[in-house]
Amino acid sequence: MKFTDKLLDMIYEKRKRNIALIFLFGFILRLIAAKNLGVSADDANHAIRQIGIFNSEKLAIWDQSTALWYYIEGVFYNLFGSSMTTTRFATVVFGSFLILVVYLFVKKSFKSEKAALISSFLVALSPILIKETLPEMDIAASFFTLFAAYFLFSYLEDKKKKDLFFMSVLLGVGIMIKLYVAFFAISFIIFLAVMEFRNHKSYKKTFNLIFFIGIIIFILCLPTFTHNYLLYKDKGFTDLIFTNTFHLGEDKAKEFYGWGAGWMPHSDYMGFFTGNQKNFDPTPIPGFLIVLGMLFKGDPILFILGILGLILSYKYHKKYFWFFILTFIPTFIYLGAQIPMAKHFIWALVLISPFAGVFSEKILSNMPKVRLRHLLLLILIFNLFYLGMPKDISPTNAHFYGQSSFGQLVDYKSGIPKDALVIVDSRIYRGNIHFALAGTNFIEATQFLQAMSQLSSSENLQNIDIYYVECVIDDCGWGTVSSQPEFNKSMEELTSQIAKISRTNIDFQSPDPYKISLPFYKTQRVDYRLYKAQIALDPRIFQIAKQTHIWWSYPENYDRSISEIFDDYYTYNAFDTLLNKLAWLILYIEIVLSFVAIIYIGYTFIQD
Repeated sequence: MKFTDKLLDMIYEKRKRNIALIFLFGFILRLIAAKNLGVSADDANHAIRQIGIFNSEKLAIWDQSTALWYYIEGVFYNLFGSSMTTTRFATVVFGSFLILVVYLFVKKSFKSEKAALISSFLVALSPILIKETLPEMDIAASFFTLFAAYFLFSYLEDKKKKDLFFMSVLLGVGIMIKLYVAFFAISFIIFLAVMEFRNHKSYKKTFNLIFFIGIIIFILCLPTFTHNYLLYKDKGFTDLIFTNTFHLGEDKAKEFYGWGAGWMPHSDYMGFFTGNQKNFDPTPIPGFLIVLGMLFKGDPILFILGILGLILSYKYHKKYFWFFILTFIPTFIYLGAQIPMAKHFIWALVLISPFAGVFSEKILSNMPKVRLRHLLLLILIFNLFYLGMPKDISPTNAHFYGQSSFGQLVDYKSGIPKDALVIVDSRIYRGNIHFALAGTNFIEATQFLQAMSQLSSSENLQNIDIYYVECVIDDCGWGTVSSQPEFNKSMEELTSQIAKISRTNIDFQSPDPYKISLPFYKTQRVDYRLYKAQIALDPRIFQIAKQTHIWWSYPENYDRSISEIFDDYYTYNAFDTLLNKLAWLILYIEIVLSFVAIIYIGYTFIQD
């Protein structure tokens, strides 16, 4: 049947229409989240990197060992410009198509249309997956991991080598988006080897398959290997993760990375299992229970149904049960002992979603009076309500209903004239300042005061329009201002002076994160206030402001006129130059493959 006929079938066939509606609803929820959610320090730091990424000349970003995700985000940024939504649109896309991946995977692996529908519905409505619609990589890493698993199980069923090729490509791209996908790749290979031996395949044939997979993944990871090889050869150090792992050029690298929390991180495996884990606040509770608690808090329904389904599947779906165990345990332990943050474990909820679908189907089969639509309606109501829960209950501290004040500030930026000076209250976290006001002539208030003292004797003054952004709540992201009363007082005094000459005040308010927020019930809180005024200043202030536009070791827009970039490197022979060009070719192929994967999922769903 022609593709166009299949497309029409999706409209008239109830099964496909239901999944298409779930996909559309999930997409809309993620689009709302992209516009409304606030921002944390990590979100801001990641969002800054996509700005001008195609000018960066970077095969890898220094603290990630990869750069692919920023280039993917950069495509959307270049297409649609600067706004809260566009900085997160890549996550909207991958998070939405993850819904279809779950549906196709469960249908193929469990041979159940109903379980596939429920699993995809749970992922579409998952509070934590919706609230992770941020400029971060974990949603996309989950997408590529489960999509790779789809082809792994296709191979185990049909024994077509092309499925292993597609699996390998997806794992390679996934690793280049988030390095911990490498743990999944190892687990996939071990699982494949075990299944092949159980089916009495020869050791040689199995080894050849593993070698085939390894070569493809290695080629796709060449950009990060090349970056570190050439950086070490030219400057004697490697990026942060390579330094932490291999200790190459450690003394020199410490000059650039030693200030960060990521430098030589402590992996507390003992505390992860027995309690008092060092990278948590002191508590006798074992770290693994805390992480599981994070997942429960993120999505109670999916977590509970998934655990019950996991127990049930030991008897009825042993293949996926052991695949899950082998895939889950190594990554869970490694990340839990080293980087125990909720966002780094959302893949676990994605991998457990098939169990949740299977268990729900079992419930429905044993309770004939309960219809599928009743179950889905209950899940819908609970999750939509849960999205509005306050900070101490909700999976993140950002409200879904109502745009954040920070997002309003970001979107307001486009209305600031190019020749205006933006002075920003230093009580706002520096990463947030750079993210919100990139592209404007912004300067932090403390730096502005220092510049004014330097330029105080100038006679070349001009009337310049200024915009001043105040942190109304006294601490906008730092978390330390309360312990710095003199600093807080200096910002209050400057704010008071500017308020006296301001022509216009604009308040940016958002739902109070400590209170319930629903569509028709919101308690608003003013976080930021914008003042407009005109001051006689020395025009050299603009050049001083520009020189401050450096954050997380890179200048804004990777502009080398602001400062040199510490991990630029040069090649000195033909081989290194050729290797560098090959690595760039592979990186651009991976950008294309990332979008092809999305198209392929849509095509596969329509053809299904």
